[in-house]
Amino acid sequence: MIYLGILLVLLACMVLLDAKGKLFLFRHPVRGILALALGTGFFVLWDVLAIRQGIFLHKESQLMTGIMVGEQFPLEEVFFLIFLCYCAMIAFAGLPMLVRGLRGERHVP
Repeated sequence: MIYLGILLVLLACMVLLDAKGKLFLFRHPVRGILALALGTGFFVLWDVLAIRQGIFLHKESQLMTGIMVGEQFPLEEVFFLIFLCYCAMIAFAGLPMLVRGLRGERHVP
């Protein structure tokens, strides 16, 4: 349960960062949700294929809920993949703003 809680707090922090800078979901909500869903779906499929091949195996932990969404596929993995994709997309969207800031240019949303 602790791991899921940490992932939810991290996701909330990413939402706050996104809202403040209007970087991804808060800039283009429909396109952002679609991109996030497609990215997360890609990695879920990747995990499912790896589980079938015996590459990924789930081991019990007191830090996890124990809820499985599939064979060898814990609930926390779904939230981790959402966080991974959201974090990458915010970093990608924020990079031009960072570069402009380092150059001393003004940000215009």
